[in-house]
Amino acid sequence: MIEDLLEHIGVEDIRSLGVEVRGRCPMHEKRTGEREHRPDHWSINRRTGAHHCFSCEYSGSLTRLIMDVAQTNLWDAHRLIREFDVNLSDDEAPWAPPVGMVIESRLAEFGPVPPRALERRRLTPEVCDRYQLRWDYEEAAWVIPIFSPSGEKWGWQTKGTEIRNHPPGIKKGRTLFGLDVLAASEVLLVESPLDVAFLDTLGLPAVAAFGCQVSDMQMKLLVERCDSLILALDDDRAGITETTRILREEWHHRIPTTVFNYQGLSGKDPGELSPLEVRKGLQHAILATFW
Repeated sequence: MIEDLLEHIGVEDIRSLGVEVRGRCPMHEKRTGEREHRPDHWSINRRTGAHHCFSCEYSGSLTRLIMDVAQTNLWDAHRLIREFDVNLSDDEAPWAPPVGMVIESRLAEFGPVPPRALERRRLTPEVCDRYQLRWDYEEAAWVIPIFSPSGEKWGWQTKGTEIRNHPPGIKKGRTLFGLDVLAASEVLLVESPLDVAFLDTLGLPAVAAFGCQVSDMQMKLLVERCDSLILALDDDRAGITETTRILREEWHHRIPTTVFNYQGLSGKDPGELSPLEVRKGLQHAILATFW
């Protein structure tokens, strides 16, 4: 069993929670110079061997974990895996979605969004609650949860002076922000999750791709769940290039598509526009075949 292997190499405070095994991060002290005080920030997926510490960001495969902690070589690491009869799937995938309990406990550590941040983004506490947006007071950053298409919590993104994903390597391209609460047949596709929340205050359903790159998986999710699409990626070089690519690959043949019209408006994304400008951009949206 994987629990026996973890105990053998010295992992402390081991607890089994279904597909997940939690413990005290075995590399935290070496990486930070301090012993990890809370034994619930590190977990390993018993199916894939992928592990991650949400405190010091130590992560990787089971093989790498054994080599790091037991100070052994690759051959001996694989020998230990066989000896303890640990059967892994997906060839020790470098990233696997963490179980929601770990994410839930970490997100609970963040606070509500302060009034000034709400005012800057023109958001309300109610819309933040709907999308479960939080605030990291230490980093002065937005905390944006990342849900799977079926609503499981995979991780989160912090957005302050820079954007960071937790855990590192999380596959944002497999989902869309806002998809878990979407209840509309026509939807806007934007880049920023915070723009989704702003559009919600205007009564406009939207989802975000977590950036300017839209994956085939994200487009397939839209085809499966929506009747029509409005592309509203940023009006900058990257956004225009991606909009052009999506249309060139003829996704509009699978889902009726129009393109948000930024011409004559004051911003490059919906979050920079006034409510009146957003309505104008939608009113003058261009059919994909004519864009």
